Order: sequence, then structure tokens, then C-alpha cells
Amino acid sequence: MSYDKDFSIIIPHRNSLHFLPKLFSSIPKSDKIEIILVDNSIEKISEAEIRSIGVSHDFILLYSNPSRGAGGARNIGIENAQGKWLLFLDADDYFADNAFKTFYKYINCDAELIYFGMGSVYEDSGEKANRGENYNYLVKSFISNKIEEIQIRLKYSSPCSKMVSHSLVDRQKIRYDEVLASNDEMFSLLTGYYAKKILADTTEVYIATVSKGSLTRRKDFAVIQSRYKVGLRYNKFLRNHGLSKYQKSVMVYFYDIRNYGIKNILKFLLLAIKYRQNLLIGLPNWIDSLKRRKTINKKESQYITK
Repeated sequence: MSYDKDFSIIIPHRNSLHFLPKLFSSIPKSDKIEIILVDNSIEKISEAEIRSIGVSHDFILLYSNPSRGAGGARNIGIENAQGKWLLFLDADDYFADNAFKTFYKYINCDAELIYFGMGSVYEDSGEKANRGENYNYLVKSFISNKIEEIQIRLKYSSPCSKMVSHSLVDRQKIRYDEVLASNDEMFSLLTGYYAKKILADTTEVYIATVSKGSLTRRKDFAVIQSRYKVGLRYNKFLRNHGLSKYQKSVMVYFYDIRNYGIKNILKFLLLAIKYRQNLLIGLPNWIDSLKRRKTINKKESQYITK
């Protein structure tokens, strides 16, 4: 299948209007770059509102039912995209300087998935944050042959800071989960698993922001439960495809719900039984993982909402 554009940038939007000027300013104006903004806010935004805050780019504004979440918005974007490559951008993030110079280096390559470095900042102070550290480690380690290729394919869980072949997504009929949280986990796993060829580049092309109230910093029960269920499905996929040794621990979710009552803990245990999940996976790393989480949570306590 041929595509009319070089890139389709798919942006799910929900109550983040004030972030859009910076986001749009990080994208070159070009008739070969398609911008698809999918609004899933309860109170819909209009093109006039977006223009009123200084956005002059051409873009396509679509709408999705708020109940479908960011995953549903991204799926609508995919279904309307005309680009050879898909780029996913969260509404509160933006591309780094010269990102598209890097992207165009790979425009005609034979890979179906290209991983890049990711930067991150605190939204209020502009200081450097750590959201991209794990992804940068994977990219650098893959390029230097310190890890197996399968590890970056399975563990680079963000759909952002990647070039994703539209033909890969179409061929495998890959879509985002339409869930409250971790809608992108299975999408990243499936594109990583099914891509015929991958490449990686350490250039930081994407800047993720850490802001109060963002889904990545929410710790309420509904969000924890959503992430837990996706984690169980993620591990089930790995077991079904002979990749059991790459399963991730799900005990962090039990730690996160420890104060939500025995009834909810039992509910999580029953889900583990349903999915035949071994709860002891990752046992040697539990203490170190919790220490790292506590350090990050302490540093970012003002951004966490429950």
C-alpha cells in the first residue's frame, strides 16, 4: 500500500490545550507531515480555540468518545492516517530540536520500527527529569550489543520516540488497548515483536514532560488496576510465544494497592490465578525496584495524585 504523506503525527488530547503551542512549534510545517489531533475531552475543543492560542499549522481535528481514553483516540488517528511512518506524541510533550532531521535520515530505510533516545523535563521548572532513562539505556545497550535484540523489542514500552511503520500496523492489525492506563503497553509489545527489522539511534528526538495530574503520575486504585491487568496480559503473550523468561514482575501493583483493603488484594490474587501468573517472578529484584521507586516518588511527590 502506498501512503500520501511521509509522517502522520497522532496526538491524543484531553484537557491539555495550554500545552499545544509548544507541541505544534516543535513540528516543521510541511505538506508531507500530517498532524492528527484527536480530542477525547468531555467538553470538546474546536479548531477556533486552537487557533486562538497561536497555532498556525495545518492539522486534522478528530473526536473520540471520552470513555475510549487515549488508546481509543490513538486508534482513530491510526485509522485516518495517510503517512508512511506513524509518530505518536502525547499532548503535553513535544519533539526535540532537529528531531525531523533525524527522522528523515530513516525515511526510506527497510526497518519497520526505529527506536530513539528520549529526554524529559519537569513541566513547571524545565529541569531535567528521568522519564526517558530506561529507554535510553535500552537503545544504548542494543547498539553496543550489551543486550539481545529481543530485549529492546519487548521492553521499550513507550510508543513515543519511535518511528513506527504504517504498513507494520496495518499488516498485523495492531491497535491500542482502550483502557484507563497502560493503553500503550501491548501496542509497543506487538509492534516490537512483529517488526521484521528494527534499528536504533541514540539521538533524543522526543521530550516527555512530568506534570501534576498526568496519568503517568496517578496512583489511584482504578489506574493501578488497569496497569495490573495489562501487565498480566503482557506476560501471558510472552508465555504463549516462548518468551517466558522476559516476563516482568507484577508484585509492584500489590505494593501499590496495599492500603486499598484486603478485598482488593484478594481481587488481584484471583486475577493472577485466572491468568496463571507466577507472582514470584522477579523476586531477586523486588527490593532494588522498590528502593528506586521510593527515590523517584520522593523526588516527584508534588506531581503524584491519588
